[in-house]
Amino acid sequence: MTGTGFGDRQAARRQLVMMAGTLVVVLVVINVIAIYGLDRIGREAESYAAVTERLIETTDLAREAQVGFKTQVQEWKNVLLRGHVAEDLARYTAAFHDQETAVAERLDRLHDRAARLGLATGSVERLIALHAELRDRYATALQSFDPADPQAAWRVDHSVRGMDRPLNDGFDAQVAEVRDLAAARRKAVEAEVAALTRLHRQVLIGVHAGGIVLVLVWLVLALRALRRG
Repeated sequence: MTGTGFGDRQAARRQLVMMAGTLVVVLVVINVIAIYGLDRIGREAESYAAVTERLIETTDLAREAQVGFKTQVQEWKNVLLRGHVAEDLARYTAAFHDQETAVAERLDRLHDRAARLGLATGSVERLIALHAELRDRYATALQSFDPADPQAAWRVDHSVRGMDRPLNDGFDAQVAEVRDLAAARRKAVEAEVAALTRLHRQVLIGVHAGGIVLVLVWLVLALRALRRG
């Protein structure tokens, strides 16, 4: 009986040691899963922030191009309204062409950025084509501008009237498109993070439950062994 009691106590000790080991393993697994889950969610958040920042920069660039184009149109008005003196004509014409070049450069940068982001570039290419067409129309109209003719400004402006509207509308559409893409990206990342969070929670619950079951099993076995002892 003594040997049997000693053996039962030894078995109980083994069960308690195994229970303690199980607790340690469960805690380690929970910590590893928690760290991995937080790291993965953090990477998704960083990726979203980086993409969102680039999309915002693209939107800002489109707005800059649009504002530049409006300035270009204003410089065109200055040429016609204030260019009746040779020096003023040269100054306003130079300002108009400088702004025209700046808009074209921004549109090229917008195209390159959209391509790097994997966005469709068709709308930007249309903006570039519209701006190039308008540039040719402005150049042709400017050739017929006679500073000495009081009616020249009206006739020249009338020849290109309304041509800036499609380009302005195109800028608005481009900005709206990028904004919609940013919103769609945000929703996609939010859904992905939510799914990861749910999966992470389910795994942790499963590990907790499994650990509790194992601990209870070892505890029951240990108690039985002690009772027999």
